[in-house]
Amino acid sequence: MYEKKPVKNKNTISRKIEDETLVLDLQTKQYHILNETAGKIWELSDGEHTVAEIAEEICKEFDASVDVVKEDVLHTLEGLSKVGVIVME
Repeated sequence: MYEKKPVKNKNTISRKIEDETLVLDLQTKQYHILNETAGKIWELSDGEHTVAEIAEEICKEFDASVDVVKEDVLHTLEGLSKVGVIVME
């Protein structure tokens, strides 16, 4: 699972507002508000970075343990995938 490369759904748009990221699903017209960490995960979900690479970037930025961060990143991506704004490739 950590080698999968998450990518944003093509039917979404996003905007960063202060420390939060607002994601709009254009098909469902639903908004999703992401905190700073989830917003960084969203930003790195470009189809180029693996889940493990995203976790490493989060560790660098927030000075956290990679073991804890990997699980949190995976959990966040699973949630974003469940609401349809991220696809795991």
